[in-house]
Amino acid sequence: MAGHVTAKVKRSLKALAVVILVGGAALFAARPFVPFTPFGGGDDRLSGPPPLYMDLEGEAKVTAITLADLSDSEIEDRARRPVETIVQVRSGEKLTELLGRAGVASAEATQAIDALITLFDPRQLKAGQKVTVTHAPAPHGFGRGEFSKVSLATDPIRDVFARRTDKGGFKADQTTRPVSKQVAHYSGSIKSSLYESAMAAGVPVQVIINMIKALSYDVDFQRDIQQGDSFEVMFEGWYDTKGKLVRPGDILFAGLDLSGSEIQLYRYEDSLGATDYFNAKGESVKKALLKTPVDGAKITSGFGMRNHPILGYSKMHKGIDFGVPPGTPIQAAGDGSVEMAGPNGAYGNYVRLRHGNGFATAYAHMSRIAQGVHTGRRVMQGQIIGFVGSTGRSTGPHLHYEVLQGNNQVNPMSIKVPTGVKLAGKDLDRFQGHKRQTDLMMAQIPSATHMAVSALAKMGPKKN
Repeated sequence: MAGHVTAKVKRSLKALAVVILVGGAALFAARPFVPFTPFGGGDDRLSGPPPLYMDLEGEAKVTAITLADLSDSEIEDRARRPVETIVQVRSGEKLTELLGRAGVASAEATQAIDALITLFDPRQLKAGQKVTVTHAPAPHGFGRGEFSKVSLATDPIRDVFARRTDKGGFKADQTTRPVSKQVAHYSGSIKSSLYESAMAAGVPVQVIINMIKALSYDVDFQRDIQQGDSFEVMFEGWYDTKGKLVRPGDILFAGLDLSGSEIQLYRYEDSLGATDYFNAKGESVKKALLKTPVDGAKITSGFGMRNHPILGYSKMHKGIDFGVPPGTPIQAAGDGSVEMAGPNGAYGNYVRLRHGNGFATAYAHMSRIAQGVHTGRRVMQGQIIGFVGSTGRSTGPHLHYEVLQGNNQVNPMSIKVPTGVKLAGKDLDRFQGHKRQTDLMMAQIPSATHMAVSALAKMGPKKN
């Protein structure tokens, strides 16, 4: 009987190949066509036995010829497999809409989502996330049958899914991958940028981004880093049974050697339970003000006397001009309150923030001020307060940035801004002990490797 079925399938395949090759865009439909595009557009794709009633000429042609060359057992096996469509979430798209794109009827989509919601909030879907939609094989052989399952990864460790039950409804469940917490250590020489060199050394992207954030209070990545400088980083991560990193954790240490000048940051939890990065002296890395309030900035005009590009005579330049593309987000250099926000003569669109310790910062020539930034409003360090432009007296898009001490402008690049916390007494002693343990851990883990936390604990201090 199986041989008879296979022969029929092969005859259908050969006939289909002829139809496609001769008829071009001819459509094969052994049952009503359900419109979807498993191969076309974006990252949506199909795995398992592809349906042969697709209106995709090129893909169907290749599929028919490939399947016609399969053995009888391979054809029977493929005909019994479920059909999986991997669909990528579009910007602002709801799960019901995504399932509709994958050919799922709205009533069945609602049933599946009602089950899935017990384990996962569909509102947490993000653009670019991939969702697998599974259909049973068609009763007559190749193609898609009824919708049977929807699944997605909520994080690198957990998958959730809703599967059709024998009674016709849907039930949610989840699977987790076995992982172990390990500590990884990487170091290397900087050839171009820290980002590119750390990537080349194998450091995960998210770890690099977090490392740059921690170091950005002390390092100007556009000007301070030179070829031949070096980096070192140690971080926690969760690894699967094959030794593959599935989720990076906290950075335990981040360091740079900048032409002999060392910057070392240690993650430390103080006696009150607050966590921050501290230098070797026990000073918090977090400063009252960021060194630069825009990413990728180049100084086009420094602080001091200059020949004014518009007025044509020497005039005191009371800030720093950063040359960046129009529309670049501008960050609040520190926590504070909005003292002024709006048009301000030659400054154009302007924001001035008042911080603690007698400091204020000002931002001029914005294309626009961010929504919600107005006089009296509190802002946090790093919050977007506006966007680079060329309003007011300006020759082109840039950010004019000022730091005021009291009511007087001072050079933003030379002032000493206070740190957030400086450890002392028992807290400093406790930190120094933590620092020694971190240094020992780095010495025990060779660069570009990772080691289980339990193994590190067994090794203990090295004997001289």
